Amino acid sequence: MKLIPLKQRTPAWEAWRTQGVTASEAPVILGRSPYKTPWRLWAERTGVVAPEDLSNKPCVQRGIALEDQVRRGFEDRHRTLLLPLCAESIEHPALRCSLDGLNDDGEPVELKVPTERTYRRLHREREQATAYRLAWVQLQFQLYVTGASQGWLVFDPCLAGSPPLEFAVARDEPFLENALIPACLAFWDCITGGQAPESDRERDPDVPAVADLAQWQDAARTYRALLEDRGQLDARLKSIKDRLAHAEAVFVRLMGDHLLAEAEGVRVTRYQQNGTIDYPALLNAIAPDLDDATLDRYRRPPTQRIKVTLQGETVPTATISPPAATASSFYF
Repeated sequence: MKLIPLKQRTPAWEAWRTQGVTASEAPVILGRSPYKTPWRLWAERTGVVAPEDLSNKPCVQRGIALEDQVRRGFEDRHRTLLLPLCAESIEHPALRCSLDGLNDDGEPVELKVPTERTYRRLHREREQATAYRLAWVQLQFQLYVTGASQGWLVFDPCLAGSPPLEFAVARDEPFLENALIPACLAFWDCITGGQAPESDRERDPDVPAVADLAQWQDAARTYRALLEDRGQLDARLKSIKDRLAHAEAVFVRLMGDHLLAEAEGVRVTRYQQNGTIDYPALLNAIAPDLDDATLDRYRRPPTQRIKVTLQGETVPTATISPPAATASSFYF
């Protein structure tokens, strides 16, 4: 392991991270993350799409704020010191990690501050929980970089009545040699070579080819302009509807008990209309045990719809090139 004299969460540290693959990206690269695909990570790292800003997420802010408390708790329980360090693999310098702590025995300790919901799931499912399985891959990456034979996963919610969950994790050499390290090195080659990994059609967006980009940009500009026009028209229409409702209320007040009134070319008829039937409630009352398979026999054919989301300012789609100094990793 080669130690890098950098303070974590500084601009220099951010720049250093972009020059390789990090431990927190490892679960994504292996396709094990439910939150991000390998293609999405590659696209963020190469500037094809804008990375998600996680800094304002409460769970991320809480984790950063409580990390020192969790570190001190582990130190007290194990009578050791944890040194937060930055390190690179000697054999493959592109593989690098920011350790929450390295204990007196040279073992990496990965600290997590889970939400109460995630903690309950961890307590119930243990090694089968998603949070554990993602962190396990991250720790295996750290074990490779540090050369340690064992590491620790610590999940401490910092909540009264919820003691930390600790897992001693052994180095999995076959997993490292046959799966994780080859995948991470191949992913780094994709970044430096501008070659995208295979995308997931259900989870990854289709980025227009260079030849089609001009048409997409023209349609995007038109769509934004028309949405703005529609917003103005909707506001005017709402105002008109409010004024119509006010006029109708005047008619009803002046009609008194009459069901029909007419004057100045305006006829107003008052009538009673039955309410709609609450079919879900009815079905639950007469057939509470109806299964989905039976319901599907009466379901109409599906229709295809689209949802268009405007993502703030437009982000130009660039020709793929090796990353400069843009930090765009994913935190767990």
